Amino acid sequence: MRKTDLALTLLAAAGLSLAACSDRNSPEGQASATADAAAAVSETLPQALDNAAGLQTVAEALKETGIEGVFQEKGSYTLIAPEDDAFAKLGDPGKQLTEADDHAALAALLKDHMLTGYMTPQDISAAIKSSKDGKVLISTLGGGTLTFTQAGGIVNVSAEDGTQASFDGDPVTGGSSIAIPVTGVLKKL
Repeated sequence: MRKTDLALTLLAAAGLSLAACSDRNSPEGQASATADAAAAVSETLPQALDNAAGLQTVAEALKETGIEGVFQEKGSYTLIAPEDDAFAKLGDPGKQLTEADDHAALAALLKDHMLTGYMTPQDISAAIKSSKDGKVLISTLGGGTLTFTQAGGIVNVSAEDGTQASFDGDPVTGGSSIAIPVTGVLKKL
């Protein structure tokens, strides 16, 4: 699927999901939407991840590498965020990666989990469903490509090296960005 087609599909899916929020036209819905928007803008994604259960490792990694600064700028990003258990499953290589004094490898790993633009799990699912081959390829900030598929209502993601993970739990939003928790780290160590 071409990137232009993906962008149009995601844009259409986002528009449909906004149109479905008809209760926001009521005074109560408008007040709630305004409060939600103010809360999301008041804290960055790394700050929101600090308060998210099971995502402390990725929150700390964003700080240690300095990548947290990217989320304070105007752009929006989607972070495919490995859960704490995913880092723990890596064993010693994972510990060495997160505890090293040189954070270059950790920064590279994080960039391989970052996508340009704000994409919800629903947006990605809609793009998969509308694709001809049942998959969507999206470039990462690290220069790689992640492939998204869906089986039994669960969105799965795989990296070019064959590592895989599944969406797991509610996304975390902060500022103009979003983090989607996943069950694995998308890089062989």
